[in-house]
Amino acid sequence: MAQLSGDVLVIGAGPAGLAAAYYLERAGIRYTVVDRAGEVGATWAHLYPSLRLNTASFVTYLPGRRMPIGTPIYPSGKQLYDYIVDYARAHPFNIQLGVDVRRISASGAGWLAETSAGDVVFPCVIAATGRYSKPFMPDLPGREGFRGRILHAQAYRAASDYAGQRVLAVGAGPSGVDIALELVEHAAAPVYLSVRSDIVVARRYPYGLPDTAWHLIARSLLPRERRKPFLDKVLYQPFPDSHKTGLTFARDRTHRRGTSTPVRGRAVLDAIQSGQIVPVPGVARFHPHAVELADGSQLDVETVILSTGYRPALDYLDIETPLDAQWYPVRRDNLDEGGSTEIASAPGIYLVGRYYRGLGPLNNIRHEAKRAIEEISARLANKKDVPAHAPSASSHVSG
Repeated sequence: MAQLSGDVLVIGAGPAGLAAAYYLERAGIRYTVVDRAGEVGATWAHLYPSLRLNTASFVTYLPGRRMPIGTPIYPSGKQLYDYIVDYARAHPFNIQLGVDVRRISASGAGWLAETSAGDVVFPCVIAATGRYSKPFMPDLPGREGFRGRILHAQAYRAASDYAGQRVLAVGAGPSGVDIALELVEHAAAPVYLSVRSDIVVARRYPYGLPDTAWHLIARSLLPRERRKPFLDKVLYQPFPDSHKTGLTFARDRTHRRGTSTPVRGRAVLDAIQSGQIVPVPGVARFHPHAVELADGSQLDVETVILSTGYRPALDYLDIETPLDAQWYPVRRDNLDEGGSTEIASAPGIYLVGRYYRGLGPLNNIRHEAKRAIEEISARLANKKDVPAHAPSASSHVSG
């Protein structure tokens, strides 16, 4: 049986949890990291082969150890996973795997963690479970009656699993486009790509530099109010022949109707122009043997792969709190970068691995983890503002 002890419980043994453990070790604070999986970085262990990060490797690393020399500018998902595993092996962190956290609720002495390894009260808790373990499946009419297969992109592994099948890929972000491009080699032609509103396509190396380099240049040379207009101009240059695809393109991430991350490179444009991928409107409903689209037309497909995003994996938090635009509990100052990691309505609970934009998740994780441990150090030193009572079970964050 795992032994849970210390002043801090870190939930999640992915990049955010490992970064938190690194700074807790440096601060000399007793802690335990737990994860319900049997391996560190479990979310990254089983990913589709073509997945590549959208942020450059020179800012994508955990504290104290950069990615290996020779790592490509845009690492693959497998390269990141291998790096996470090597990082954990190189550091003797106190990690207990196979421990499921069922509930975190307020206790007079701090926060009661109800887990598969027993119930323990901790003064502080770091929620480092991210969002990729909680796929969002839209509740589309008729879904239960569809005779084909519907799955989320999280469950997609290889295009060869869909050899000869008629497939609809849903979602205009990197995952949806990556999967559609992979399917071209194996699925029945054409592969359908459902785009509900619009799409943002960015060049992989605008003016010869990766996106991340331009972010660093803007941060070092421009005042804050001028950075975004500059980056929108540099990063989101349209391809001259994009109008031939039939897609609606947004000029940048702000001036658009959709919400997905930009797609990098012109591979999807070439596949559409060659007829290998056919763009179609958003999904309106399912019928037993067809998918009805927003324009009233129907597609006879066998498999639908939904790249419809994720939600914060925080169902274990039994707290009453408002949520921000990304469905995370509101923090004390609610700044995206450089602000507090402590949940405003739950003093002693901290979020690490929340912000994914800017210079990318691992860069942000380093800063969030360091800030969280600074806040925890101050809290443990002051021993004040401990929650006085537990909220009701009906006030889960997952709401």
